[in-house]
Amino acid sequence: MSDAGEEITDDIEGGEFTETEYENLGDRLQSSCAGICIGILLFLGAFPLLYWNEDRAVERYEALEEAEGQVSTVFDPWNIDASNEGKLVHFSVNITNGDNNNGGPTDPIFGISSPDALQIHRQAEMYQWVEYKSTRTTKTAGGGKKKTTTYSYKKQWRDYLVDSYNFQKSGYVNPSSMEFTTETFTADSIKIGAFDLPQELIYRINWDVELDVELENITSEELRGRAVSYDGGYYFESGYEDNNVYNSNEYEYDVNDTSTSTSSNSYSGGVGNAQIGDQRVFFRETPPSIITIVGVQSGGTLGAFVSETGEGGDVLLFKQGNLTSVAMFDAAEQENKIATWLIRFAGFAIMTLGLYLVFRPIEVFADVIPCVGSIIGCGLIFMAVLISSVLSLVTISIAWLAARPEIGAIVLCVSLVVVGSCALGVKKFGKGKKNEDDDFEGVGGKVPAGISPNPPPAASVPIVMAVNEPPTVYALPEGQVVASAPQQQPYAYAGSAPPQQQPMVTVSAQPYVPKY
Repeated sequence: MSDAGEEITDDIEGGEFTETEYENLGDRLQSSCAGICIGILLFLGAFPLLYWNEDRAVERYEALEEAEGQVSTVFDPWNIDASNEGKLVHFSVNITNGDNNNGGPTDPIFGISSPDALQIHRQAEMYQWVEYKSTRTTKTAGGGKKKTTTYSYKKQWRDYLVDSYNFQKSGYVNPSSMEFTTETFTADSIKIGAFDLPQELIYRINWDVELDVELENITSEELRGRAVSYDGGYYFESGYEDNNVYNSNEYEYDVNDTSTSTSSNSYSGGVGNAQIGDQRVFFRETPPSIITIVGVQSGGTLGAFVSETGEGGDVLLFKQGNLTSVAMFDAAEQENKIATWLIRFAGFAIMTLGLYLVFRPIEVFADVIPCVGSIIGCGLIFMAVLISSVLSLVTISIAWLAARPEIGAIVLCVSLVVVGSCALGVKKFGKGKKNEDDDFEGVGGKVPAGISPNPPPAASVPIVMAVNEPPTVYALPEGQVVASAPQQQPYAYAGSAPPQQQPMVTVSAQPYVPKY
């Protein structure tokens, strides 16, 4: 059941409105039960993911170790040594634009170029409506749920086209396209010494800097006449009227309907007063720099190293800076460790989510009683995290046992110790303390014969207190236990009338053992 709320505000910035949805207990139980299937798939899928990740990490480590044992350093990368053909080489050299005689990389629309640059980057942004959504969920009586969603709209700069067709509320319309888009233009030839940079490494060039441009740098007269110099780049007024109301039924703009107009009919944009559809364009360049590369020499370029087993992935290392081969392989091993831990965490999170989805119907059903469902939900999350931690640790240990038995055995033993310690801690925590034995309990926790486990009310049992001297207790082995008091001592009585004769208590055939 859904109930859409009314718009709260509608100011010049765009405003916001809310929608409210209600879900009863039956619907929640149905959806949570359907989530069990998804939870089972996630739970089972986490195991092969964790196992594969450990296998991948070991194979990558072995491939890097094999490559590091074969690499040789080239001290003159400006000359290609034929004796290194097919060998794994390492060198540091300046990366340069091999096509600078032709003007370097050039933006074909604006004509902006930089002769020595490796790349030219055009960054284009457009002023658009952006939809924000925030959701708040509360539980209602009887196990239901209330979800309140607030939609708000703001005008902001974005370097991609925001499709206003999918907005929850009509009346906030963006242009259907961007005149200028973000693009990168790379030099036709990039050299690393006497070698050509491998094409698969071009995306690794990432040390770009700002490139300030002037209006006279634009080769197109039409664009130069429209552009305004703006913060080292260009500003373009679109003249787009954002007072159009979106007709969701016909996917058209209704320019005659101004009931929810968000601006005036006349365009009054500009640098100081941005309007929907305005664009600004900036440029960046990637200058030459010193780089370090490790790869297999193949003609006039470098290729990737592949291990003898073909496992562990390709080894083609590339970094900015002057680095030794040891530093390059250390960095590659560190990247492998980071990737391994990220996938481990992902596998653990998937397993935890799967278990929680399996347990979730219990939490939903408990929501019938206020606060109980939330408490049980926290407990279920804790259980899911605990179980996932144990199973993830065991899975990782088994994977290492298969890949590296000597290491896997240690990891598995540590895992079992951790699991055993957790189980022992849970057992001790759940075990309640035993009640202290009563002073009149017999050996083995049995009540002696002749003594009632439920004594009569205090009003019918006299309480005898010796005033001058405590009574003497005689314990006979395997016989009777007799309690007596001196004949001539006075007594004070509480309760019923004083006894007519000396008090004597016969306990049992077993001796009384005081707990001192």
